[in-house]
Amino acid sequence: MRTFVEEMKHNYFISALLTIALGAVLVIWPDWSGRILCYLLGAALIIMGGVQLIICIRAERIGFYSKFSMLMNIVLILLGAWVCIRPDTILALIPVIIGIVMLIHGCMDFQYTLDIKHAGASKWWIALVFSLITFALGIFLVLHPFLAFEITMLIIGVGLLYDGISDLVLMIVAEYTQRQSDKRLREFAANVESGHKEEL
Repeated sequence: MRTFVEEMKHNYFISALLTIALGAVLVIWPDWSGRILCYLLGAALIIMGGVQLIICIRAERIGFYSKFSMLMNIVLILLGAWVCIRPDTILALIPVIIGIVMLIHGCMDFQYTLDIKHAGASKWWIALVFSLITFALGIFLVLHPFLAFEITMLIIGVGLLYDGISDLVLMIVAEYTQRQSDKRLREFAANVESGHKEEL
């Protein structure tokens, strides 16, 4: 039977391997990773809506009935089906929305740059550079949403790979340190025991 510490080490090891595996999938197949997430989201919406719809139908038989609840659950099912059928649309919306926000922010930053220039600030061009970069990133996200999403998935995947590998390294170092400590304790105990024998 495993001790608590051994069980914890085993779980930690499995968690690190799963993190590395997930990171590798995101790095190797960043485009498919997003689609799989959409399929899972769509399936979850369909199941949730379907279960709640069945509950509504059963509730109708005993006199408890809400047309609004039934309608909302049907909407959930249709939304889940749409997400499964059109995952690319969902993936494209996320970067586009962020891009629009960055475009607006870039315009606001540009206006701020003009204000500080008129106020006589000598370093106004620094604010101009940052506002133009923000605006350019917003345009990139709006015009190339899929590429932006793949890059995001790639960065997340690299982060997960690092996290999992670092966990494994730390676990190996901790195991080595514990063995060295146990070895020193055994040597100390052996020396103490031999000293007692010599005194006798």
